[in-house]
Amino acid sequence: MGEAYGILHAPVLDAITTVARTEGIVLDPVYTGRAAAGLMAAVRDGSIRPGERTVLSHTGGLPGLFGHAEAAHRIGRTLRTYP
Repeated sequence: MGEAYGILHAPVLDAITTVARTEGIVLDPVYTGRAAAGLMAAVRDGSIRPGERTVLSHTGGLPGLFGHAEAAHRIGRTLRTYP
């Protein structure tokens, strides 16, 4: 998902924010964030349909934010406003 390794792309940032807001789980912007963005895209385009068993392996998250100030800031803001 995206054009270059380690570059934070909008779909990845959106996926990280959505998962943090809806599940309370922090994803890293390079591996798990990209996997979640791909999973969300597959759901949107119908490749994965409601009721299908799907697994996303979460391999870590918080340390991956250290090199991505924009993602860390947005996740921090999201978690502070979490109900």
